[in-house]
Amino acid sequence: MKILVSAVGYHGGYNLVKTLKENGFEVIGTDMNKDSAARFYCDKFYDTPEGRVDNQYFLPRIKEICEKEKPDLILPASSAEIEQYSYFGWGLPTKIMVSQPGVIRRTINKYLTYEALEGTIPLPRAIFGSQGVVAKPVVGKGGRGVSFLNERFVMEKLEGEEIDIDVIALNGELLLAQCKTRERNYGGTLQEGEIVERPELVEQVRKIIKALPVDYLSVIQFKGGKLLEINPRIAGAIIDQNIPLMAIKLALNQIIPDEIRNYKHPIGKRISRTLTDYVF
Repeated sequence: MKILVSAVGYHGGYNLVKTLKENGFEVIGTDMNKDSAARFYCDKFYDTPEGRVDNQYFLPRIKEICEKEKPDLILPASSAEIEQYSYFGWGLPTKIMVSQPGVIRRTINKYLTYEALEGTIPLPRAIFGSQGVVAKPVVGKGGRGVSFLNERFVMEKLEGEEIDIDVIALNGELLLAQCKTRERNYGGTLQEGEIVERPELVEQVRKIIKALPVDYLSVIQFKGGKLLEINPRIAGAIIDQNIPLMAIKLALNQIIPDEIRNYKHPIGKRISRTLTDYVF
């Protein structure tokens, strides 16, 4: 079977493609960077326009590729492309691993995420003003130190352990939540971490999925026990490659949800990344 991985040049793309090929899938990769190294490890590679939601040339190019290659499934790996696929991807001839437009809109927008979850789970203190917000020094006069922030979501700075949770869900039901520590970052992407057990956070994730039914893959981030954000797509760094593999097989009806619910997590498995991905 063929999988089209969109934005395959992302940091974790190589390991994902490697896993899919080892499990008998043919991988068609696309990326806006025509010189992406992904062209060398995918079975076939195509460059595309930028996938931002207002780019009218992106989906016609994806449709052209689908009509030529006839993939069985599209797995988007970029937050920007997720919006395009969810809002307008109904015209494509291929199934897409993406959530419904209303869910994507509320998870991409951090203020709407917090609004939807207020009173459900612990959240940071935060404010958002439709006309912008004003930041002032606690002590000052004459307008000194005042700054105006337009279209900004202001929240408290969180302290404590930072945990990313790789999630598989379907139709508002949590099937799997794998917790990993975020010990070192680069450009917002996890570089070093370990799979751990955090049952209290898994219960929060269960409530999140009921309120915001993200389908298939997502990554939910916590710090100090409070929600940071939800990314309704595959994580940039996955320690256990069985997770995207199971989600893909679920989307293709190759496995049933119980096989995912009963999965035994490799607790203690670590990742350390430099120029490429290393898992041990």
